[in-house]
Amino acid sequence: MPRLFARFLLPMLLAGLLAACGGAPAMTVAPAAIDFGAIPADNPVSTTIQVYNQGTAALRIDNVRTSCGCTTATLSSTTVAAGAAVDLQVTFDPQAHPGLYGPLLRIVYLSSNDPTQPELEIPVSVEILAPKEAHS
Repeated sequence: MPRLFARFLLPMLLAGLLAACGGAPAMTVAPAAIDFGAIPADNPVSTTIQVYNQGTAALRIDNVRTSCGCTTATLSSTTVAAGAAVDLQVTFDPQAHPGLYGPLLRIVYLSSNDPTQPELEIPVSVEILAPKEAHS
């Protein structure tokens, strides 16, 4: 009987429980990466991208963090209904790195209840122009 349970009844029970839960959330973003291009060293830049829930259950975004204090990210809502989207505003401030010029890569991390991708990474690239390059 234990083998029968483990082999047949347990998988059927688990499948039934998953079906009863009503599905799962699935987080995606568009665009998948942010490129601010070349910017002056005294010019913060921002953009808004969309966070989508392509799943069949509510998406809960538990945490938004960035790889550096020069980059901030703010969600319009931490809950996304199935089939819906919310805005994510991302800002890069080059003044957080005085004297640093050239290309940089930062990451925005979104942690959620998406069972297949609990943490999503959004690359943020920018090139900080030296003062003479910015005004030529």
